[in-house]
Amino acid sequence: MATVVWTGHLAFGMVSIPIGLFVAARAETTRFTRLQRRKRSSSQTPQVSAAAPKLFAGSEDLDKSSSVASRIGNDLSSNGFGRNPDFDARTGDHSAAAPYSEAVGYYRVRQVLHSDADGKEVAPHELVKGYEYEPGQYVAIEPSEYENAAVETSDTIELFHFVKSDEVDPVYFERSYYVVPETGGERAYALLMQAMRNQGCWGVARIGMHRREHILILRTTGKGMIAHTMFYTKEVRNVPEFRTDFDLVRVQELTVAEALINGYFGSFEPEKFHDIYQQRLQDLIRAGLRSAPKTAMNQSVRNETILPDLTEDLKRSLSQIQRKAAQPVKENTTRSKPKTMRLEAQR
Repeated sequence: MATVVWTGHLAFGMVSIPIGLFVAARAETTRFTRLQRRKRSSSQTPQVSAAAPKLFAGSEDLDKSSSVASRIGNDLSSNGFGRNPDFDARTGDHSAAAPYSEAVGYYRVRQVLHSDADGKEVAPHELVKGYEYEPGQYVAIEPSEYENAAVETSDTIELFHFVKSDEVDPVYFERSYYVVPETGGERAYALLMQAMRNQGCWGVARIGMHRREHILILRTTGKGMIAHTMFYTKEVRNVPEFRTDFDLVRVQELTVAEALINGYFGSFEPEKFHDIYQQRLQDLIRAGLRSAPKTAMNQSVRNETILPDLTEDLKRSLSQIQRKAAQPVKENTTRSKPKTMRLEAQR
């Protein structure tokens, strides 16, 4: 279920509409915890047994056991980082190496800050923020001063301006949020949206959120309104090389180019596009889970949000159904009630 990131009111003149903002899009990444790989004696217990490293899929933590973490760490890289030196990549044979639980330990690492003055570790209460205005010269900002500069989160989105939709360059769009009416605000929400659509305009509003004031562009879609936080003008880069000389275009070449475009023309279907890099990382994780000891793998997969590939299971099931359908049906036999096929994700 989607999580609301802000609730309040959308103020439009004397009209106040109760709404909530939901994140419309977020980049998916698979994040890893950095571990130290080192050989250990049989008397040592790896830290990952007590506090398993975490892998992330979306925003959910995936706790791994030490055995799974060891194998994933060994399989993830081709340049030697985290790889078991005794692993034979040509045959996939681990037999030459001692068992992972006995030969190799994986340990969490922590980042320690050291002072340039004396090399000693810096305590958290000694830290302040500094702005370097010249090499080696800083303006120090105390934590309390930094906190006071933050903009308070507002409870109202102030809609103060409207512009034609074709005047807004999408380069100014930063983050996207679904604007969802709450109970009691549906009618006013629909009224505002329909009026904006009839006028062919988008709204400009302001909101205090995430420690700063944001300018929002409210645009209408087929289902509802979407709010985009806007980059300020000084944040949009001015690149002199970003220009086009249309005098260079030749009519004959333009005709051919337009014909080529028509040959590739089609509907926009974003579901057909996939992040190959993230798929490869998830395949590596699945491979590590499959090759880990069974007890450890079963324990770890319970919290696994990366679903196993069911392609082969589905193909086998389909083949069984096709074979049964091809067999002749005997007469004077009582058909048994077909069983319901259930495909469940591995827990």
